[in-house]
Amino acid sequence: MPTKARRLPSWLAATLVLFGAVLLAACSTTTTTASGASGTGTVTPKQQKVLDDGFAGVFQQPPTSGPAAVRGKTVWFISCGENFEACHTMSASFTDAAQKLGWNVQVVDTKYSAASANTAIGQAIAARADGIVTAAFDCPQIKSGLMAAKAANVPVVNYAALDCDDPSFGGGEKLFAATLNTMGSTNTGDYYAARGKYNADFLAATLAQRGVENPKVLVVKNVDQVIHATGWEAFAKEMAIACPKCQLVDVVWNITGFPNPAGQIFKTALTANPDAAAVAYDSDSFMSGAFASAVRQSGRTDMVVCCGDGQLSGSQLIRDGVVTATSLIPYEYDVWATADTLNRIFAGADQPNQGGGFVYVDKEHGLPAEGQPITTPVDFKTLREKVWSGGTS
Repeated sequence: MPTKARRLPSWLAATLVLFGAVLLAACSTTTTTASGASGTGTVTPKQQKVLDDGFAGVFQQPPTSGPAAVRGKTVWFISCGENFEACHTMSASFTDAAQKLGWNVQVVDTKYSAASANTAIGQAIAARADGIVTAAFDCPQIKSGLMAAKAANVPVVNYAALDCDDPSFGGGEKLFAATLNTMGSTNTGDYYAARGKYNADFLAATLAQRGVENPKVLVVKNVDQVIHATGWEAFAKEMAIACPKCQLVDVVWNITGFPNPAGQIFKTALTANPDAAAVAYDSDSFMSGAFASAVRQSGRTDMVVCCGDGQLSGSQLIRDGVVTATSLIPYEYDVWATADTLNRIFAGADQPNQGGGFVYVDKEHGLPAEGQPITTPVDFKTLREKVWSGGTS
């Protein structure tokens, strides 16, 4: 379903204005020379700022006060699919957070099946769960389950998806009890639009740094979920500005067709485009699962491959020389924030901006030790445990 234009949150609008001002200044400013992995090119001050800020982390702080843990609750976490690295990270992180909150947790592996998610919500209601968290299922996909939960007064908190009132679905009634407030917005599409835009700026700056002229970029994307389609739409719009000489070649696949035929679709695209200078992707779960082998088999070691979601596999692929950079979606941070959101519902408290953002990593910037996760710019676990233990940090 095509996405409709959405109103940008104030923090993102302000960021775009700032970038525009820097760009105007850059037009009359001498560019700087930088060495890339496969050559030497020039980057403008704006492009250098994109790289520097990305590596430092485009990140907002979490709230420093809130209600203490409402202990003794039973909560069901409806996982998008434990075979996907990102989804497993979410469920494992929620289990850790719930332990700190004193909750009993039931994790359900839906294997990315909306029907299974609906069934799981019904089972949670029958089991008299106090609350439910769903991960990466848009409201229309699980509408019957959400309506049943609402009728039973069981709050369902949404992470990484859209509610039924989103314009992309034609508008309607909100059915989630709450959606995680990320960087000042409870519309998850705003976060993915901001990240898609920054990925474009980051990729364009990296290509300029390498001195690549008229680059062809394979855009390897799945648009099954609206937020991903929103992110890729923002990416394409920004690439037209940040890299007007770039040629974008869409390589579209479906998550239900992963790893095959999705892997073969990508492999065919690499073969058909031997002059591709870059590969744009947005999830390390898929790159590590099938697409990395296609990159290896192509023998192409000179391409810019960017930007996944910062999982352990993405960091390893950087070490292996398959991936150039990855962009952390801080699932652990976000899911702890989602747990805090549900705790605030239990406590009858207001829902603040939970902060968050994204962080970029390559071989020279922020790459963690093998087997260790990429760190966020804030020690959120210590902060949240302090809040949950006494209601303030």
